[in-house]
Amino acid sequence: MFIRNQAALLRRVSALALALAAAAGGFARAEDNATAVDSTSVSDVVITARRPMAESQAAALQIQKNSDSLVSVLSADAVGALPDQNIAFAVGRLPGVGVERDQGQARYVNLRGAPVYWTTLSFDGLSVVSPEGRATRFDNIPSAIASLITVEKAIVPSMPGDTVAGNVDIRTRRAFDYKGQRISGKLGVGKVDLGNGDELDSNLVYSNVFADKFGIVAQASYYSREMATDNWETDPYLSNTVAPQKHFAREHENKHYRLTRENMSASIRLDYKFDENNSIFASTINTYYHDDELRDNFLFRLDQGTDVGGNSYTSAAYINANDPTSGTVYGARINGRIDYRDTKEAMSTNTVGGEHKWNKLSASWRLNYTYTQDGRDTPVTMAFQSPSSFLLRPTVEYDFRNGDVNTVRLFQTGGATAARTKGAQVNNIEDFQFPLTSAGKLKGGDFTNAYTAKGDFDYEGELAGHETKFEFGGLWTDRTKKSRESSFTRAYSGSGAPAWGQFASNIGYLGSQNLNYSFRYTNKDYTTNFVDDLVKTGQATKVDTTANYWRVSETITAGYAMATTRFDWGNIVYGARVEHIENEGQAYVGSRLVKVKSDDTLYYPSAHLNWNLREDLKLRVGVTTSASRADFDDLRPNYTFSDSNQTVSGGNPHAKPERQVGLDTYLEWYAGPETFISAGVFYKDLKDVLVQTSGVFGETTLNSNGVDRSGYTFTGIGNAGEGHIQGLEVFYSGTAETFVQSRNLPSWLGGFGARLSGTWTSSEVNLPSVGGVPARTISVLGASDAVYNVQAIYEKYGLTVRVAYQYRTPWGQSVGTYRVVNGGVYPTDNGDVFWDSDEELDVSVRYQVNKNIEVFLDGSNLTNQGARRYGDQKRYPIEYEKFGQRYVGGIRFNF
Repeated sequence: MFIRNQAALLRRVSALALALAAAAGGFARAEDNATAVDSTSVSDVVITARRPMAESQAAALQIQKNSDSLVSVLSADAVGALPDQNIAFAVGRLPGVGVERDQGQARYVNLRGAPVYWTTLSFDGLSVVSPEGRATRFDNIPSAIASLITVEKAIVPSMPGDTVAGNVDIRTRRAFDYKGQRISGKLGVGKVDLGNGDELDSNLVYSNVFADKFGIVAQASYYSREMATDNWETDPYLSNTVAPQKHFAREHENKHYRLTRENMSASIRLDYKFDENNSIFASTINTYYHDDELRDNFLFRLDQGTDVGGNSYTSAAYINANDPTSGTVYGARINGRIDYRDTKEAMSTNTVGGEHKWNKLSASWRLNYTYTQDGRDTPVTMAFQSPSSFLLRPTVEYDFRNGDVNTVRLFQTGGATAARTKGAQVNNIEDFQFPLTSAGKLKGGDFTNAYTAKGDFDYEGELAGHETKFEFGGLWTDRTKKSRESSFTRAYSGSGAPAWGQFASNIGYLGSQNLNYSFRYTNKDYTTNFVDDLVKTGQATKVDTTANYWRVSETITAGYAMATTRFDWGNIVYGARVEHIENEGQAYVGSRLVKVKSDDTLYYPSAHLNWNLREDLKLRVGVTTSASRADFDDLRPNYTFSDSNQTVSGGNPHAKPERQVGLDTYLEWYAGPETFISAGVFYKDLKDVLVQTSGVFGETTLNSNGVDRSGYTFTGIGNAGEGHIQGLEVFYSGTAETFVQSRNLPSWLGGFGARLSGTWTSSEVNLPSVGGVPARTISVLGASDAVYNVQAIYEKYGLTVRVAYQYRTPWGQSVGTYRVVNGGVYPTDNGDVFWDSDEELDVSVRYQVNKNIEVFLDGSNLTNQGARRYGDQKRYPIEYEKFGQRYVGGIRFNF
């Protein structure tokens, strides 16, 4: 094990570095090196130095250098130096990593331009399933839970076969990381600029070791944020066959969000050492994410209005004569919505295991049970709609020319049907009639149970006269994911239907957009009680949700064998993994229960070369294979729908695994204890690419209880053609300390440092011909052409200041539908959907008062950058949302 072989070198790094390296244990293959970790005595991690971040970075680089494959390492101290509340924020600071956000909060991770479902998650080397499925949501995992985060970019046989882009391994705290008792924590409070909401960030860790045999570490964290958002959506787009180049928005919508997000975690780990060669442990890690989201929406159905002459907005006459970015629609309809979401994401992963060593043979075993919940409770869902008479509907002036500030103005409508007129401007939307048409609630979610048994062995021997570590092991896991929900609804009609004002509060708009109209947010308690009473009194009837029930099971039996052969110049890691996968799906289509089964056997050979060109210069070359499988809900044999989101999704139990063959070549220069430079190229060949498509559902199959779902947005997955993704990644991390000392410059200059990374990718996927549309080429979904991370650092005399900037270019979200008109290819609605470029600027200031207390002040999203989506081309924006700046200050303590 490398820690034993490199002990002398590690001692020179510092007490902190020694502790971190022992804790990490060579996370290139974390699940294979746990014996070395647990059998190594470590020093206490109490930071008394004046440059803790620099020392922490030096320790992380030492771990990375000793790794047998390509990794990036982030210590808990480095996470704490920036306002990174969840794991997605923290990992997003590393080279080659892009993040996808939801309402300003980092949620998913794109490694080196790859789709989010190519990145897997593990705790202490054991892979776990995310509540959402294959696309791991990292926003429901607080960063406080980690003592070390390792991004494993090179795939070895001991990793699961669906690790394609890489794995994020979260190394949790262990009592034997420290000597005796330790109590540490954080308390921060702050404000969210948009909506003037409160923010709270706190955590507490207790650790102790008794009689050098028994250790316990307990951790808890709580985070909450109250906020409002600025949001508009303009979609889908419509065109006709006469002027297909003209895209008119069917509707424009203002989504007035108010929300409170909470992240909580609690974990306990118990370790017992029989002796230096034998230990056992038990751990439970629990995370909980809660999104209390209030949506008050006003949707203006432009397609249900006309021009001054009575021509329909969707007619060829209107489209040919008007400008899609600016115009007037007479008698448009207002559709109002109230949707209160009470989303809960929970994960509980529970493990018992042991580490054992007998001379040259080591063994590691794990038994795990993981439960996850992906909730979608909607305690209130209401729909409002303008009457049929166009005289009671607004005339709408729309202005979509800016693209970032799409707006509408509302006016009274007069005249006759064929000769409509625009009246006075209306500044309060409640002056129009749009009574309640339906009210109800939904309770449900997706629930996963996973059982895993895993064993790993390694033997130190020889092969052809060279020292070789032989490793082999097996894994069995059974995962079952099921969807359950219940729904109630009541329809309203006629003059007795309640108006919006009955549910309104006295709270006016909290955002910063110029809406050109006023409104009142709804009263949460009153509205929720109103719907609850409908259900309790039997006025709301239960909806048949059989079509939304499904169950998918996946059983994986895997084995691997690999070896690491050492030479004077480095080593070679090689081997193969085999996985047999059995899937079974059950779902209802109508009243009929459909069952499907499938099985497949996949093989994953790989090889890695680690060549020490010099003591400080390392070349890494790897050839890997992998396969990503369709997500659990994508394998279900039915349709599901959401009335609050107006979406339909369809499963495809026959989707084949997407296969990849990858090549990595990286050069790493460890220029000093605090200086590191790397550059590398990567390539993946893709076959049977899984593509999520999006378009209008267009069927009446799911219509029920007076609800027309034919116009909902449909998404489904399938295998496309072949493709590839390739790129270049560069990274620099260093400080001025050595340079300043060597030239006898003023010591305060040594506190300056920087971390700079850039990743450039190009990719393509060949889509087959569909419906007469010729075959075409798109980029890999989730791949940006460029991702940049820039950090400017100053650390000296107990003061740490970091300015961090992240930027990524646009990337594809989903594949849409197209049609051929007069020899040209045009989208039928939005076409392919893209996220526009994304950036964030954060600042963090810390001052170490003494060895026990540190004060901090964080500022996040200081540029107030918005999130923008567009369809087919940038000139067709479909959504823009802003979230405001956030500020948090507080203390960190360590005793």
